[in-house]
Amino acid sequence: MNISIYRKFLLGIITAMISVFLVSLTVFLQMRPTDSVESQIYPLIYRMETVFNLEVAATSTYLKSREVKDWEKLDFLMGRFKLYADSCSQLSKGTPYEKNLEEILRAYDSFQEITSRLSPVNNKNNVMDSSAWKLQNEIADTVRQKFLNTYLNFRPNLSNIFEKNNAQKSTQPLSIAAILVVIIVITWVIARPYAQSLTRPIKALREGTQKVGEGKYESVPVTSQDEIADLTRAFNMMSEKLRKLDEMRMEMMSEISHEMRTPLQVIKAGCYSIIHAKDSSPLTPRQRDAVGMIHQATNRINSFINLFLDVAKMESGLMKFNFEDSDVLEVITPLIQEAELIAQTRQIKLKFIKEEVPNIPLDRDRISQAFSNLLSNALKYTPDDGTITVSVLVKEKCDISGLTGRRCIHIEVKDTGVGIPEEDLGKLFSKFFQAKNVPLVNEKGSGLGLALVKHVAEAHGGKVSVQSTVGVGSTFSIYLPIGEKVQSPQ
Repeated sequence: MNISIYRKFLLGIITAMISVFLVSLTVFLQMRPTDSVESQIYPLIYRMETVFNLEVAATSTYLKSREVKDWEKLDFLMGRFKLYADSCSQLSKGTPYEKNLEEILRAYDSFQEITSRLSPVNNKNNVMDSSAWKLQNEIADTVRQKFLNTYLNFRPNLSNIFEKNNAQKSTQPLSIAAILVVIIVITWVIARPYAQSLTRPIKALREGTQKVGEGKYESVPVTSQDEIADLTRAFNMMSEKLRKLDEMRMEMMSEISHEMRTPLQVIKAGCYSIIHAKDSSPLTPRQRDAVGMIHQATNRINSFINLFLDVAKMESGLMKFNFEDSDVLEVITPLIQEAELIAQTRQIKLKFIKEEVPNIPLDRDRISQAFSNLLSNALKYTPDDGTITVSVLVKEKCDISGLTGRRCIHIEVKDTGVGIPEEDLGKLFSKFFQAKNVPLVNEKGSGLGLALVKHVAEAHGGKVSVQSTVGVGSTFSIYLPIGEKVQSPQ
């Protein structure tokens, strides 16, 4: 269904408004008192009695003052009583209270008949004999008694009504809570798909951008038909173009590397023949140093070419692994001994912490290559008088994702170097990526070594990790599982 983000947002607002309306309606209906004949008639009877008492008092006032304004007040009260009486008569038809109301109205009619004689129109002399006054008081008492009888007739039913209302009030909180829960659940069921239709493609797009940043050019599935879907399609086109550009770059670099190998070998051979030539005059110290520098430069370029070709094989899935049960310590100990010679020239302390570890399936050359990259990086970025600590230990329960709770060999290289910014840690094992730290050497790395370390570790069924603080140092780890069969990746 093709629904834009604006419409989804609008539907969410409408759903929220409907929920609020339903909640308000529920509370109103639950708190409304019981609607019965008694609950409607009783207030009218009470008002009629109140107006009647006011009418009796107004009659007494008028008899004393004989003023028109007092008569107008009395006449108003009689009209008000008539209004309440008419409403009450309509409601009481066919009920047990109809007879009580008729008795009240008959007695009141007698009272009103005597009162009407006092009007300025009917009694121009403003005279009222004592017998009429006495009769009116007697009728007033009769009306009051009729009201009392009506109240007594109401009492049993009103008690039942009050009990029902009290019972209803006691159950109102539970009823309201239950209805609110139902409304919330219904609202959640309705709103959740719309919320997910917004968040799911955004989350997938975010994960896709992270993978592209890591050099994994994968397409993000299009799961909607809105503006986010258009953005996802544009992202997939960009990712595909980047993938093709990366492939072209790798192919070009691979071809260049292959083409450079032959002339490099010629240069190396020429340097060797110049230095060791027996039929020519000996080289001066300056000439010998120059030839030595050329030889070192060709070795460095050749190492980079070999590393790049390994990464190219890794990317294309052509890197071969030859696994055999081996001792990790036998593989890395010679590398540590070589590194100690370099560390001594710069007063760097190199510590080696180890314990006996079981043999596991290893490609000795690849593990040696991966560990050598970590160790050379530590030497490169650790200042003079710094410390490098290498440890090889058995962990009964690994605490890294993918190997959690499993037994493994933990190879750790810890240095007191310049450290790596936190924002670069997630990209550190991507090819051609270099952290934004300040190197302590003039030459920069290729950005390929750590990518190769990660690939070699994962080919052994293991994992890599890094922890670093700028100005404090870095810790690189390789985790290799124990007791598992490893197959060469295809």
